[in-house]
This record gives sequence, structure tokens and C-alpha cells, in this order.
Amino acid sequence: MYWSHGVYGVDFFWLFILAIVLGSIVSRIIRSHQREKTIRAAIEKGVTLDPATLASLSSRPSSPQDARGGLLTGAIVTFFVGCGLMVMGYVLGMDNAHALRGLLAVGGLLWCISLGLLVSRFAVGRG
Repeated sequence: MYWSHGVYGVDFFWLFILAIVLGSIVSRIIRSHQREKTIRAAIEKGVTLDPATLASLSSRPSSPQDARGGLLTGAIVTFFVGCGLMVMGYVLGMDNAHALRGLLAVGGLLWCISLGLLVSRFAVGRG
């Protein structure tokens, strides 16, 4: 079964991925706008903003340790998703050899991405 609905030759899958990406971008823009609006309102009222308050309003990791933890989490999740896809390829490969090769390749790609995240975790300074 092939899920192409003929929207100018674009598969439903890619439209779904596009919707997720656009939703993420819009969400980030809205959060950034709300944060700036909160800071402006505080400044207009004459409230002094200490660095701790500004840091709590920040959406980025505040220290290299936070970034290192995120990279390690990403590496672990990506590794096990790769393992799951390889197991799925093995199970589906019992009937179809093309599924085995394809999912083993995608699982291997995810293992390489996981290794890259792990290496970058060690490359980030300890702060």
C-alpha cells in the first residue's frame, strides 16, 4: 500500500513532516516573543532584572553542562531507535529481503548519528 494522495506528487508522509517542522518553528517564535514581551513589561514598570531572573527566562541551556546532558540524552535515544529499527528490519525481513536491507541501513545511520552526538558531548567544554 502506497500512501500518495496526489498533492502535486508529494507524499502524505512528507506533508506530515513539514507540518511538524513548521509547528516547531512557530512554537519557538511564539515563546521568544512572549519572553521578550515579559522583559519589556518589567523594564517599563521599572523593575530591576537581576541576572538570575534573566537566566530563568532564557530558553537556551545556561551552562555547558546542560548542553552536555542534552547531547548524551540524544545519543542514547538515537542509539536505541537505531536498534529498534534493526530489529524491525529483521522481523520484516523474514518475508521481504528489501525491508531487511533498508531498515538495517537506516539503523546503521542512526548508530552513526548517535556516535556523532556522543563525540560532540565529549568535545563540549566542561565549563
